[in-house]
Amino acid sequence: MNYTYEELERDVHIGHEIEFKFNGKLYGIINVPEGRGLGEDQKRFTYFKTAQELLDNGMIEGKRLKEIWGEVEFLYRL
Repeated sequence: MNYTYEELERDVHIGHEIEFKFNGKLYGIINVPEGRGLGEDQKRFTYFKTAQELLDNGMIEGKRLKEIWGEVEFLYRL
């Protein structure tokens, strides 16, 4: 399934939770009372106050989501 970065942006702003793989590791974007979380293996999360803050500042292996999105394996959104 081809899931574009623009679709990710839309879905994160709507409040969907996303799961994907990058370099063989599982990652997720979740909703929490404080905003949004980005984490690996559902264990280590970095939290952001807004969806836009996560999109602008969320990093995986030292790169922003937009930089790596073409290399991820999209799994699902809720």
